[in-house]
Amino acid sequence: MKKALWCEVKRNLLPLVIFAAIALIVGVSYTSTMELRVGAFASFRYDSGLACYAVLLCVLCTVAPVLQFSYRMKQRSVDLWYSLPITRKQLVLVRTLAGLLLVFVPFTIAYWPGVAIVAMRCNELASSVRGFHFQYIHYLSCFAQMLLLGTCLFGVNAFLFTRGNSMFDGIFFILGWAILVPLFVVVLNDDFAFDFYWQGASGRQTWVNSSLFFTYFFTYSPVAWTGAAFEKLITVGAFFDNEFHFMVTSILGVLEGAAAYLALFLLADKDKSESVGQISSSRMGYKVLLPALEAGVIALIIVSVGWGWFDWNTVFYLVLVALCALAFYFAYRRSFRLKLSDILSVILALVAGVLLELLLSGISWSADEIAYLTLF
Repeated sequence: MKKALWCEVKRNLLPLVIFAAIALIVGVSYTSTMELRVGAFASFRYDSGLACYAVLLCVLCTVAPVLQFSYRMKQRSVDLWYSLPITRKQLVLVRTLAGLLLVFVPFTIAYWPGVAIVAMRCNELASSVRGFHFQYIHYLSCFAQMLLLGTCLFGVNAFLFTRGNSMFDGIFFILGWAILVPLFVVVLNDDFAFDFYWQGASGRQTWVNSSLFFTYFFTYSPVAWTGAAFEKLITVGAFFDNEFHFMVTSILGVLEGAAAYLALFLLADKDKSESVGQISSSRMGYKVLLPALEAGVIALIIVSVGWGWFDWNTVFYLVLVALCALAFYFAYRRSFRLKLSDILSVILALVAGVLLELLLSGISWSADEIAYLTLF
């Protein structure tokens, strides 16, 4: 296995250099030209450059697993790699470790020069602006947190990508599952929105609104909220209202990553080499994803227009969504000849989306009526 890992590292040297060069150029360019804002509101005073590195990490954690596990999409590559004197679980481990190197070496090379540039620019500005000071030590803690969450995000994307039998299918599964759960959370929040005050570790109470809860389930959100939270910690010395979002998304990100790695290794021996290039039949794929996405989009459309504005324009949008779903079923089957179950799935998903929003609206209306009656 050590020899296989070493060979994999050597094989990835060229993409590693390319990724590192691109990441360094992007990071240095951004931190050299970004505006160091100074304003009256403490929570929006400065730009630490972390947004750029959060985006870089998300991109790397998407591209690297696609590159590392694309061998599973070609029969010739599968035959070659499966002929090595290592188990499939060991092969997955080798590919995963080499993929993490493709992520974190370029990220590290880009991150710390960017921090140095920000520090130099801030020192120049500090001489003319009183009180302009960054908490630079938190760049280190942010880096450690991003390493953890980046590892988890890599695992999630690697697992979702390997559920497909082709490059297109794998990438579609990554994007589809990234938006599926947030889509339904948006629909739920329209009928059951709420807010509350939360007291963080600093003792400061912050107002939390459920309108942001959909972001918690977006697979890239843990990295994004980490950047947003440490942005304030570095620039003004406190998390402020981002502490709750950062805490929840970090926990969810770690749990998602752990589950993804567990499934990735457990299914390594069960994935059949004969499935390469064939129709992707995984339950984490089109079978569940397409009808669920269709139902979610249908419900969201009804949420947007409201039942009082239900007209022919709304019907047009619903039919358009159903036609788009059919197009994806053509891509799924790789043919214009669909099965009866596919057509039924499109119809039932449309009906389910309408009924879901009708049910949620009814429950919400009943709850409001009961709450109103209890006042008298």
